[in-house]
Amino acid sequence: MSNTINAHDLWAISRLFSYPDAQTISAPIPDGVGVEAQALLAERTQLDPILLENEYVRLFVNALPEAPCAPYGSVYLEGTLMGASTMRVAAMYRTYGLHPGELPDHISVESEFLAWLSGETMHSSEARKDFDFLWAHFQGWTPLFLAQVEQHDQLGWYRRCAEWAKVFFRCQKGQIVWTSGTSEESK
Repeated sequence: MSNTINAHDLWAISRLFSYPDAQTISAPIPDGVGVEAQALLAERTQLDPILLENEYVRLFVNALPEAPCAPYGSVYLEGTLMGASTMRVAAMYRTYGLHPGELPDHISVESEFLAWLSGETMHSSEARKDFDFLWAHFQGWTPLFLAQVEQHDQLGWYRRCAEWAKVFFRCQKGQIVWTSGTSEESK
């Protein structure tokens, strides 16, 4: 089965798992974001911002003895923060002139970069190669991360975000079809 990656839903994943500050919460939702993601983003604006922020910190940043849902790929792929896979992702970002303020393999950084990079694949075979690598990297760790979120979320909203993201990833399995008409097997 062939699918095209919905860059708008990748953007939504970035926003759903970004730190819930006022700017992130109030950001307009672009056209093209799926109905389920739109509903989650809209629901977030109705939640108590202090509760949302507290649960984000507890899940992803600073719980004792450790944050139960580290949002970094290298934690799941290598068992450590800032592993070799993080360095490879960071090097890729630098080739595009990007220097994120968060660790390069944070779920929100990777998904936003993938959303942007998917648009570049129409113009560049190198971008397609980079997208394929990063997409395989992303899919290699996000199921484990999302399972942790489902297990540990006490607010309920992050669990619903993880459930939606799992469905998104299942729908993306198979072929990546490039707009230019070429297709490459997703790893």
